[in-house]
Amino acid sequence: MGNLQFDTCDMLRDRKIMLVDDSAALRGALRSILSSLGAEQLTEAGDAGEALGALSCEGIDLLITDWKMEPLDGLALVRAIRAGKSAAARDIPIVMLTSYTDARYEAEAMRAGVTCFMPKPFTARLLLEGLMAVLSGETTESEQSPAELAKTAEA
Repeated sequence: MGNLQFDTCDMLRDRKIMLVDDSAALRGALRSILSSLGAEQLTEAGDAGEALGALSCEGIDLLITDWKMEPLDGLALVRAIRAGKSAAARDIPIVMLTSYTDARYEAEAMRAGVTCFMPKPFTARLLLEGLMAVLSGETTESEQSPAELAKTAEA
Protein backbone atom coordinates (compact mmCIF):
# COMPACT_ATOMS: atom_id res chain seq x y z
CA MET A 1 0.00 0.00 0.00
CA GLY A 2 3.02 2.26 -0.21
CA ASN A 3 1.75 3.79 -3.44
CA LEU A 4 -1.72 4.53 -2.06
CA GLN A 5 -0.73 8.00 -0.86
CA PHE A 6 1.00 8.77 -4.18
CA ASP A 7 -1.95 7.48 -6.21
CA THR A 8 -4.35 9.42 -3.99
CA CYS A 9 -2.45 12.67 -4.46
CA ASP A 10 -2.42 12.18 -8.22
CA MET A 11 -6.10 11.29 -8.32
CA LEU A 12 -7.25 14.21 -6.14
CA ARG A 13 -4.77 16.93 -7.13
CA ASP A 14 -6.39 17.95 -10.39
CA ARG A 15 -10.01 17.32 -9.41
CA LYS A 16 -12.36 20.18 -8.69
CA ILE A 17 -14.25 19.10 -5.59
CA MET A 18 -17.27 20.88 -4.14
CA LEU A 19 -18.15 20.43 -0.47
CA VAL A 20 -21.81 21.10 0.37
CA ASP A 21 -22.90 21.23 4.00
CA ASP A 22 -24.72 23.76 6.14
CA SER A 23 -22.15 23.12 8.89
CA ALA A 24 -19.06 25.27 8.39
CA ALA A 25 -17.26 23.03 10.90
CA LEU A 26 -17.86 19.90 8.83
CA ARG A 27 -16.88 21.67 5.62
CA GLY A 28 -13.67 22.76 7.34
CA ALA A 29 -12.94 19.23 8.57
CA LEU A 30 -13.55 17.80 5.10
CA ARG A 31 -11.34 20.50 3.58
CA SER A 32 -8.52 19.57 5.98
CA ILE A 33 -8.83 15.84 5.27
CA LEU A 34 -8.99 16.31 1.52
CA SER A 35 -6.11 18.80 1.50
CA SER A 36 -3.98 16.34 3.45
CA LEU A 37 -4.75 13.76 0.76
CA GLY A 38 -3.55 16.05 -2.02
CA ALA A 39 -6.75 17.82 -3.11
CA GLU A 40 -5.93 21.35 -4.19
CA GLN A 41 -9.08 22.60 -5.91
CA LEU A 42 -11.75 22.68 -3.23
CA THR A 43 -14.82 24.88 -3.26
CA GLU A 44 -17.55 25.11 -0.64
CA ALA A 45 -21.27 25.79 -0.57
CA GLY A 46 -23.21 26.37 2.64
CA ASP A 47 -26.49 25.06 1.24
CA ALA A 48 -28.00 23.30 -1.75
CA GLY A 49 -29.13 26.51 -3.45
CA GLU A 50 -25.61 27.93 -3.33
CA ALA A 51 -24.28 24.64 -4.72
CA LEU A 52 -26.73 24.67 -7.64
CA GLY A 53 -25.74 28.24 -8.46
CA ALA A 54 -22.04 27.39 -8.40
CA LEU A 55 -22.55 24.27 -10.52
CA SER A 56 -24.06 26.39 -13.28
CA CYS A 57 -20.85 28.47 -13.46
CA GLU A 58 -18.07 26.10 -12.42
CA GLY A 59 -16.87 22.79 -13.78
CA ILE A 60 -16.94 20.38 -10.84
CA ASP A 61 -15.45 16.87 -10.98
CA LEU A 62 -16.84 15.58 -7.68
CA LEU A 63 -19.49 16.76 -5.25
CA ILE A 64 -19.59 15.77 -1.58
CA THR A 65 -22.83 16.69 0.17
CA ASP A 66 -24.63 16.23 3.44
CA TRP A 67 -28.22 14.98 3.32
CA LYS A 68 -29.78 17.00 6.14
CA MET A 69 -29.73 20.69 5.19
CA GLU A 70 -32.25 23.50 5.08
CA PRO A 71 -34.16 24.76 3.18
CA LEU A 72 -33.29 22.27 0.40
CA ASP A 73 -31.82 18.97 1.58
CA GLY A 74 -29.02 16.99 -0.03
CA LEU A 75 -31.39 14.49 -1.62
CA ALA A 76 -33.26 17.32 -3.36
CA LEU A 77 -29.88 18.70 -4.45
CA VAL A 78 -28.94 15.35 -6.00
CA ARG A 79 -32.28 15.12 -7.80
CA ALA A 80 -31.93 18.69 -9.12
CA ILE A 81 -28.42 17.97 -10.40
CA ARG A 82 -29.45 14.72 -12.09
CA ALA A 83 -32.44 16.42 -13.75
CA GLY A 84 -30.46 19.52 -14.74
CA LYS A 85 -29.83 20.98 -18.17
CA SER A 86 -26.05 20.60 -18.14
CA ALA A 87 -24.89 17.12 -19.14
CA ALA A 88 -21.53 17.69 -17.44
CA ALA A 89 -23.19 18.57 -14.14
CA ARG A 90 -25.78 15.77 -14.46
CA ASP A 91 -23.05 13.15 -14.59
CA ILE A 92 -20.67 14.30 -11.87
CA PRO A 93 -20.01 11.74 -9.15
CA ILE A 94 -21.82 12.57 -5.90
CA VAL A 95 -20.80 11.33 -2.46
CA MET A 96 -23.49 11.71 0.18
CA LEU A 97 -22.48 11.96 3.83
CA THR A 98 -25.30 11.42 6.27
CA SER A 99 -26.26 10.49 9.79
CA TYR A 100 -29.10 8.45 8.29
CA THR A 101 -27.78 4.91 8.57
CA ASP A 102 -30.83 2.81 7.77
CA ALA A 103 -30.65 0.82 4.51
CA ARG A 104 -33.85 2.45 3.22
CA TYR A 105 -32.09 5.86 3.20
CA GLU A 106 -29.18 4.42 1.27
CA ALA A 107 -31.57 2.88 -1.26
CA GLU A 108 -33.42 6.19 -1.65
CA ALA A 109 -30.15 8.08 -2.13
CA MET A 110 -28.90 5.63 -4.72
CA ARG A 111 -32.21 5.80 -6.63
CA ALA A 112 -31.88 9.59 -6.68
CA GLY A 113 -28.46 9.31 -8.31
CA VAL A 114 -25.92 9.29 -5.47
CA THR A 115 -22.70 7.58 -6.52
CA CYS A 116 -21.44 6.73 -3.02
CA PHE A 117 -23.44 6.72 0.24
CA MET A 118 -21.34 7.24 3.37
CA PRO A 119 -22.93 7.15 6.84
CA LYS A 120 -21.56 9.39 9.59
CA PRO A 121 -19.46 9.13 11.56
CA PHE A 122 -16.80 8.15 9.07
CA THR A 123 -13.04 7.97 9.30
CA ALA A 124 -10.57 9.62 6.96
CA ARG A 125 -9.69 6.13 5.73
CA LEU A 126 -13.33 5.30 4.86
CA LEU A 127 -13.69 8.65 3.10
CA LEU A 128 -10.52 7.97 1.16
CA GLU A 129 -11.67 4.49 0.15
CA GLY A 130 -15.04 5.85 -0.99
CA LEU A 131 -13.46 8.66 -3.00
CA MET A 132 -10.96 6.34 -4.64
CA ALA A 133 -13.76 3.96 -5.66
CA VAL A 134 -15.87 6.82 -7.02
CA LEU A 135 -13.03 8.46 -8.94
CA SER A 136 -11.86 5.17 -10.43
CA GLY A 137 -15.43 4.31 -11.47
CA GLU A 138 -15.65 1.20 -9.31
CA THR A 139 -19.03 2.10 -7.81
CA THR A 140 -20.81 2.20 -11.16
CA GLU A 141 -22.55 -1.12 -11.65
CA SER A 142 -24.09 -0.08 -14.94
CA GLU A 143 -22.94 1.47 -18.17
CA GLN A 144 -25.62 4.13 -17.63
CA SER A 145 -24.63 7.55 -16.38
CA PRO A 146 -25.80 8.64 -12.91
CA ALA A 147 -28.43 10.87 -14.53
CA GLU A 148 -29.75 7.97 -16.62
CA LEU A 149 -29.82 5.73 -13.55
CA ALA A 150 -31.85 8.34 -11.65
CA LYS A 151 -34.34 8.62 -14.53
CA THR A 152 -34.67 4.82 -14.68
CA ALA A 153 -35.38 4.71 -10.94
CA GLU A 154 -38.12 7.34 -11.30
CA ALA A 155 -39.90 5.37 -14.03
